[in-house]
Amino acid sequence: MKKLLFIMLAVLTASQTFAQKDTLTVSNGDVMVGEVKSLSRKVMSFDTDYADSEFQVDWDEVQGISTTTQVVVFTNHNERLVGSINYVPNKDRQVLMVTEDGVIHLNIEDIVAMETFDNNFWDRVSISIGAGFSYTKANNVTQFTTTGSFKYTGDKWKFGASFNSLIASQDSVETSKRNEGSISINRDIAGWAYAFAGLELLKSTEQNLDLRATTKLGLGMYFIRRNGFLFQGGVGLANTNEDYGAPDYNSENTFEGLVALNVDAYDIGDFSISAGSTMYPSISNAGRIRVNSNVSLKWDLPLDFYVKASFVHNFDSEPLTSGVDKSDYVFQTSIGWEWN
Repeated sequence: MKKLLFIMLAVLTASQTFAQKDTLTVSNGDVMVGEVKSLSRKVMSFDTDYADSEFQVDWDEVQGISTTTQVVVFTNHNERLVGSINYVPNKDRQVLMVTEDGVIHLNIEDIVAMETFDNNFWDRVSISIGAGFSYTKANNVTQFTTTGSFKYTGDKWKFGASFNSLIASQDSVETSKRNEGSISINRDIAGWAYAFAGLELLKSTEQNLDLRATTKLGLGMYFIRRNGFLFQGGVGLANTNEDYGAPDYNSENTFEGLVALNVDAYDIGDFSISAGSTMYPSISNAGRIRVNSNVSLKWDLPLDFYVKASFVHNFDSEPLTSGVDKSDYVFQTSIGWEWN
């Protein structure tokens, strides 16, 4: 009987809002009328008819939300729910979600991500690009870096691509170049698990690498998924093809295992921190281990600009060419702009 009453309440609320737009109630009591776009990294994107651009609302400031269309909701209990949301009157930060399996009572703080079905392509896209430059007169040292990323988030699929390029020159020293790129595809299996595939490319004069191409496939899971914090990891297999330059001109194709961990913390005011590491224990060459790691600190500025400091490290316990360091790392700072 209690469940039936909940269903009747949800249906009644839905019928009252039929043909209306989504609503968002914020902490000061204001009610915004428009269209829910997404909830990501603790920021709700909400579009209205009376503004030229989408509103970005801190999720902590949201007291209630109602949707007239179905949305996909991810909770901090690793649930993936599909349905419409109705604000519970006189109960701040509580909603009813009408799903195929019935009505679910949710606290707003338990919702960590939200996606809509009717978003067009560009509503699901995030693009960023950055550049950095430094010059030292003493040795005529110059360093130029560029970075960029593209992300698309669907209902179950996620696609990402990124690049990172560095060119450093100095008098009487050969120019150093390092170019890195990646493509990744994720497919949600459940609220807590996903399958992934990807391609990583690396060219580095420091490691005498003409090109290292790594394709990978595996399964991942979210260990912790909270508002402001995400901890995930995965295991899988990889195939790596490496081409080294002079004097060895080595080339080898190997199979490797894969273990990856990644942490994102983004509830730190205008700052966010990301850190990740992927280990590739070789199957073809027993005893060889490669590790790719990265750490970045980002500071969001007005007008979608940002300042970013990052550290990237590559380790190879047994390089396939002589006279090459086992480690290669880059520390860089850049200013950039992002669109999402």
